[in-house]
Amino acid sequence: MSTEQKDPALDAAFADIVTVLARDGYAAAWELGPDGAVTFRVAATENACAECLVPAPVMEAILGSALEGTGYRVGRVELPAEH
Repeated sequence: MSTEQKDPALDAAFADIVTVLARDGYAAAWELGPDGAVTFRVAATENACAECLVPAPVMEAILGSALEGTGYRVGRVELPAEH
């Protein structure tokens, strides 16, 4: 897991999501914009399970729920090209 800007609240909010993604062969990174919007990026590793990754709208909903109460919001979700 790598992030452009470290924030313990984001690390905690995304911990379970990052764990599940890693189990399915994906790496996650996020960047916090000055307006509190988070860009969340998912990249496939060589062991990625293509059928395991949810579509962007579902991922946005999952991330939005994870960010509830943090003061941050989902700005953009970037998934591998085939999704």
